[in-house]
Amino acid sequence: MQTSSPPVLVTQHGPLRLLTLNRADKLNAFTPEMLASLDKGIEDALADDSTRVIAITGSGPKAFAAGNDIERLVSMDGVAAYRDMVAGQRALLRLHECAKPTIAMVNGYALGGGFELALACDFILASTNASFAFPEITLNTMPGWGGTQLAVAKMGLACAKRFVLSGRRFSAQECEPFGFIHEFAAPEALFDAVQSLAKTLASYDPFAVEMAKRALNRANELPLSAGLDFEAAHYTVNFASEGARAGLRQFIERRGARHAAQIQPAPVTP
Repeated sequence: MQTSSPPVLVTQHGPLRLLTLNRADKLNAFTPEMLASLDKGIEDALADDSTRVIAITGSGPKAFAAGNDIERLVSMDGVAAYRDMVAGQRALLRLHECAKPTIAMVNGYALGGGFELALACDFILASTNASFAFPEITLNTMPGWGGTQLAVAKMGLACAKRFVLSGRRFSAQECEPFGFIHEFAAPEALFDAVQSLAKTLASYDPFAVEMAKRALNRANELPLSAGLDFEAAHYTVNFASEGARAGLRQFIERRGARHAAQIQPAPVTP
């Protein structure tokens, strides 16, 4: 008996867990099953101490994710559409707030909900043939999985309006001035770039990364004075951790070793 493929494929690459949207024939357009599977994949990655970084990509060479499935949306009434948007927002907020660093590995079209998914990640690494758009306005609707909020947070109001209100698709190269793409790579080199970034992120103390990420996320949401209080509180919590104490001790030891090496007398030539 033939079994259907899972909506999200999960593979482990050292400290990196890669979640691959698995609907290439539909450009990885979302279904409720795919969204639930992605959310479960993130939950499982968070529970696994050996996983230090989470990356998300799309199957096939054409698309990261082409957004929500329009054929499914067109059959919804207002109540169903509202519930669908809330479910998408909940999943993307979980991704945005998750304790471990996240990378969107964008290997083609990132449209609508796919673009929102990428923006919910901490880093976007894009292939040179990637493209990004919020095409909802061309369908007389608008982003609903957090796109208006995430776009403003990640690229500023003016650039976000250019995306959302024009509906235009921008190539990866055109997106460079907007600042939301962290690195570009040729399609064949994209996964290597993701692994390199993941290796760097995994080399740091996970609790320090988590505290820093929480403080950074609040910077867009809190007034400066409240944000500074939030940062100071999280600094203090992290400072009390054994990881922070060990890091400071290692710095002192390395500095002492360098200083000792500098004052060693030169060998005397007989």
